[in-house]
Amino acid sequence: MAFYGGISFLQCLFSLGIIFILFPLSREQMTTADELDAICEEASITTCDACIRADPRCSWCVQGRLGAKIKRCRAATKQTDCALGQEQNPRNVFNKTENREFSAIGTDITQAVVQLRPQKIDLELRKGAPIKFNITYRKVSDYPVDLYYVMDLSHSMTDDLVVLQKLGTTLANDIRNNVTQNIQLGFGTFVDKVMMPFTSTVPEQLKNPCVKNPGGGDQCAPPFGFRHQQSISSDLDKFRTAVESTKISGNIDSPEGGFDALMQIAVCSKDIGWRDEATHLVVFTTDASFHMALDGKLAAILEMNDLKCHLTAGANKYLNPSDIVYSKSKELDYPSIGQLRHVFSEYKIQPIFAVTGDVLPLYEGLKELIPNSYVDQLASDSSNIIDIIKDAYNNLKGKLEMNYNNKPPNVDLKYRVLCPSEPDWKLQSLRCDNITIGSEVVYEFEITATSCPPDGVTYPPMTFTSSSLQESVTINFGFKCSCDCTNQPIQNSPQCNTNGSLVCGICSCYSPHEGAQCQCTRESDDVSLIDKCKKGGPQSNDEICEGNGICECGTCNCDEGYSENFCQCSNKGCPKNDKGLCGGPVRGTCHNCGGDGRCICMDGWTLHPTLGTCSCNINFCKVNATDVKNCTGNGECACDRCRCDDPLIWSGEFCETCIHPSCKEVQPECQGSAVRQCAECVHTARRNRKNADETCKETCGNLQYLAVAEFPACGSCGTDENCARICDDIDQDIVTPRDCLSPLTSECDIKFKVVWKRSTNDYHLLVKEFDKNSDCRDPINPLLYVLPIVAGIVLIGLIALAVWKVYQTMRDKKEWENFEREMKQSRWTKDINPVFVNPSAKFENPSYGGDM
Repeated sequence: MAFYGGISFLQCLFSLGIIFILFPLSREQMTTADELDAICEEASITTCDACIRADPRCSWCVQGRLGAKIKRCRAATKQTDCALGQEQNPRNVFNKTENREFSAIGTDITQAVVQLRPQKIDLELRKGAPIKFNITYRKVSDYPVDLYYVMDLSHSMTDDLVVLQKLGTTLANDIRNNVTQNIQLGFGTFVDKVMMPFTSTVPEQLKNPCVKNPGGGDQCAPPFGFRHQQSISSDLDKFRTAVESTKISGNIDSPEGGFDALMQIAVCSKDIGWRDEATHLVVFTTDASFHMALDGKLAAILEMNDLKCHLTAGANKYLNPSDIVYSKSKELDYPSIGQLRHVFSEYKIQPIFAVTGDVLPLYEGLKELIPNSYVDQLASDSSNIIDIIKDAYNNLKGKLEMNYNNKPPNVDLKYRVLCPSEPDWKLQSLRCDNITIGSEVVYEFEITATSCPPDGVTYPPMTFTSSSLQESVTINFGFKCSCDCTNQPIQNSPQCNTNGSLVCGICSCYSPHEGAQCQCTRESDDVSLIDKCKKGGPQSNDEICEGNGICECGTCNCDEGYSENFCQCSNKGCPKNDKGLCGGPVRGTCHNCGGDGRCICMDGWTLHPTLGTCSCNINFCKVNATDVKNCTGNGECACDRCRCDDPLIWSGEFCETCIHPSCKEVQPECQGSAVRQCAECVHTARRNRKNADETCKETCGNLQYLAVAEFPACGSCGTDENCARICDDIDQDIVTPRDCLSPLTSECDIKFKVVWKRSTNDYHLLVKEFDKNSDCRDPINPLLYVLPIVAGIVLIGLIALAVWKVYQTMRDKKEWENFEREMKQSRWTKDINPVFVNPSAKFENPSYGGDM
């Protein structure tokens, strides 16, 4: 049956109370046969105990010849040759040491009822082997109820206390009438630690914390941590009296010390009066949040809560001497949520948190941390307390949440539950709701030992129970970590030369004897003979003879296929190719030492750089074995093949093929003799209608050619398939095609082109077939010569005449300019008419001084 399988078969067996299966293996747990062999046959496994701890599917065969290297530890499925009774393969053991039948439905719960079975289980677990079993719960009756009512007495709860006091006996009767008749009640109150900053320590406020309230203050009770006022009892008058005699108190901060009260209520069973056969309910009412662990540091309280009872009468001097209070309130820190969870589980306490709306979310979160707890909203004056208790009881009595304690640290636990109100299993859950009388809950467990406990260590029993039950299931753990034969040695066995004990088919030698049959004697106590067979020395953790041989008196006797002093080298495990290991026996041999997988190559052979085989030989890089140069001098030999110096120039297996113009012997110029002669030969042969391949074979040599009617216009082939075919094979980037001419006659030329052909990586000659119209020139017209000559003569005459005219004009101009200049420079003689008489005369007085 699979762990997550159907339940029909289980339901048929529920009446047995248990189902168990040994060694179930899921797909995730399964390993391949080879992987299991590697685990079981690990060389370091030399004893039966180590074998059965390696894997639950390994077994040890006691029989076998001593000294021989036989595989005693193997997969159990391979021990078919092991004689009957000689195989050590321990299995898990399951015993129901107590399995009383369920009590009849309706049985008085005060009797010793049985609702859980089995009650005690003994397990013997082998490491790694899971065991599966069921525990069944059948509800036969409701438990009587012990209800302890604990109330917050901080001043904000005044109206709640007034309502509770008015109810008086009515409260107790209403609880009995609306919840269950079989109920007993107790009562207690709490405030907080009477220390700053939680509570005022002013003397007058220690007596009356309400003294400074507005209006002169009320008369309040002195503050205290927790006060137990009424033990659980069926006497309702005592409960009423305890409630009515209660006075409100007060403190400073908002969080209250309710956790201190809950701890004392849980652990002080005798003082509180809890009955063993009853359901234990605590009704916790408050309108504030709570103090918890580490809050005590605010008052310099450093000691953690000790989870013990400290209820003492008269411990608070401000209260009546008969008042029972928590005496360690000022010395111990508040309990943590985890501590409360622990004591609630241990003492079977189920808390009911009745809180006001403003703190309801806080306590809802607390419910998730404390199993079997209940939270509801309390009215501002506690008027709905009866309804809360009724709803909580009905909810809790139909709910069952199991838990377990003291699970061994070396045990892995899986579980699931089948609830009566649900059709499917719930994985990793131990909770059911809506359980009615007569219904059954099935818990299925799968337990696996993950390791063996240290020698001499035992673990306490694991308990499976619930805080709502007074019953529990006890599970005792044992571990099968040793073979039966380990405890049955044959002392001074003849098979061990009387120098040792025969244990599980192998010798355990007495000092100083060693060896498979204790046949060797150690010379010194410092170094064991078997340690001399360790490659890393006596102090190392290396395997004996590297696991590939037998140590005989300090010397390794290697298994077939292994060699060297410590059998560390194998002739297997080296790289191989299609020729075989290391490239084949004629090329190399395997020398796998320490797992390096190294091949030793024969003469002429070297290791392949990546494959590791002897597949490299320099002769592979020569066209002929007699060649001096590798790769025809155009490359280097890389293992077994040539790597050309320039792959763009040289190609081929031996870099013997030129694929670039730079290494070609042909000169691609139009005037190159080889190209021109080949073109002329092809042209002539085609013109004379001869086979050019035969006629020009010698002339053209290796130069390839093609006769075409017209040179292809590679830039504009269009739909011309022949043009496209030729142009696609021409690489114009390597060699730019050039139009070449070679004179055929005085009027005709041979036209050809030299191009680079992609498909052959070589020059290719395109020769145009003869066409008189395009290849020959027309006869010369005489007029083309005469007319230019005559025109030239006339032009020269006209130019000469023009030059003469210009010369004459410039000469005449110069002479005229000279004439004009001479005319301007001529001077004429001036004469006076002899008969002319000047009409004016000038006379000077000699005696005149100049003044007038």
